[in-house]
Amino acid sequence: MSQTFTDENLLTWEAFASGGRFGLSIRPKVIFHCLSDQSLRARFVEVQGDEADAEEMIHGSQTARLRELLKESKELE
Repeated sequence: MSQTFTDENLLTWEAFASGGRFGLSIRPKVIFHCLSDQSLRARFVEVQGDEADAEEMIHGSQTARLRELLKESKELE
């Protein structure tokens, strides 16, 4: 499941959890995809725990926390 939020530039982002390397649930990532500007590349941040923890983080967080994670994120290659 994904969560949508708006950043300080009024861009709408979708955040969702993704499994780690080779689809394993360890070392999951939170992926950010900009819905407002399709020219922006997706971004990611690696989080602690497993994929279920990442899902819980996304859905249990306030918008401010998702914005912080977005600022910490790196461009997906």
